[in-house]
Amino acid sequence: MANWDPELYLKFGEQRTRPALDLALRSRVLVEASKATESGAAAASGASLEILDLGCGPGNSTAVLAAVFPGAALTGMDSSSEMIAAARAGGAAAEWIVADASAWEPKRSFDLVFSNAALQWIPEQDVLLARMWSWLRPGALLAVQVPGNSESGLHRALRRTVAGESWRSRFAGMDEAFRYHEPDFYYETLAPLGAAADVWESSYWHVLASRQALIDWYSGTGMRPWLERLEDEAERQAFKDAVLEAAVADYPLRPDGSVFFPFRRIFFTALKVR
Repeated sequence: MANWDPELYLKFGEQRTRPALDLALRSRVLVEASKATESGAAAASGASLEILDLGCGPGNSTAVLAAVFPGAALTGMDSSSEMIAAARAGGAAAEWIVADASAWEPKRSFDLVFSNAALQWIPEQDVLLARMWSWLRPGALLAVQVPGNSESGLHRALRRTVAGESWRSRFAGMDEAFRYHEPDFYYETLAPLGAAADVWESSYWHVLASRQALIDWYSGTGMRPWLERLEDEAERQAFKDAVLEAAVADYPLRPDGSVFFPFRRIFFTALKVR
């Protein structure tokens, strides 16, 4: 379980892509308003815009950007070679880069730096955001979505299971693999940069086919670092079963056997004022 699995990630591709679409549509409104006086129709069509999709995964968010900003020059960057291979195979016209966002520096600036559900994997998000800000041209936009689901039943079940006697020794010395922050963190991080920031949140009430689907979802993202610590598939399955058992009470079955999976997400945009 050492690598990202694009197929497992995209098992819930529609649900994972919805926040990217919402953010991209809001970004288009802001980019068009910023570019209108200098670019006119070109800004509205996406032509001449350069867009970076940081943490693009298997390219689903990049495909959204291609649809929302037709004609834009797209760059998709991700630390996983497996995800970039899937993105390239997906057919979106873009430059694809395998790189670690915490160290990578682009050779040009952008009209939009976009990131969908990626920053939570990076410990010093304030440092990264300052660097991302430096990649923007005057009048350009930073647009980011991150999960805000640290108090969800599923994540609390994961934490309880990891801390339990049966599993504690397997994860000794392992810190939280990703960092959740609240909206005020992002606003206060952007404020010293002179950003005209807007921060909001949305909760998506996904309907999953079963409780097992909760574990399938989480195995493709948030549970990965813990699964990677385990020795074999049998041990990984036992751990997933333990997390599911701990989460059952928070996810009652609906009459058809499905479950609601509320997922809170935090969004922010910031315009680099000239």
